[in-house]
Amino acid sequence: MKLILLRHGETEWNSLRRYQGHTDIPLNDTGREQAQKAAEYLLKHEDLEAIYCSDLSRTRETAQISADKIKRPVHIDARLREASFGIWEGMSFSDVYKHHSQEFNSWYQDIWKYKMPGGETFTEVWERVSLAVRDITRQHHGTVLVVTHGGVIKAFLGQIDSSVDIWKTAIDPGSMTFIQYSQGIYTTLDTGLVV
Repeated sequence: MKLILLRHGETEWNSLRRYQGHTDIPLNDTGREQAQKAAEYLLKHEDLEAIYCSDLSRTRETAQISADKIKRPVHIDARLREASFGIWEGMSFSDVYKHHSQEFNSWYQDIWKYKMPGGETFTEVWERVSLAVRDITRQHHGTVLVVTHGGVIKAFLGQIDSSVDIWKTAIDPGSMTFIQYSQGIYTTLDTGLVV
């Protein structure tokens, strides 16, 4: 089977370079355009069996734009949510570095184990996301669209391929990452495709 991991379209907080995490921020106009372009690409190039997304509005709206074109229902799964960034949510990247530099450096050095106050480690993110993906792979055998978040996609890539440097892997809003799944093995086919 094939998984297409589509990062939701841009939000106002993406454009302001703010940590969103579990905060429910809707798409902006650019994000809707990105979702529309992704949906048109998927309609033309993929035969989707199913569509899944997290429970946050930015992924639900992105997924619904594809669903309307492809004529498939959207299945919502909260386990596909972005990482929780705890007290950093709503703060700009630069403000986090300025006011929480020690915590940021600890997170940067070990994103898999470090938990910022009130947040999640990337290991915790992967644990819940992997359960959702396991359920998806058990229910479907064709191509499945999973509309999710940048941190989730990076955690996924980092877990299935230890050579991936998630800090250097660009997963832009509206981009698609293609994963092949066969006999318990995930293989990355392409990352960060923007149409």
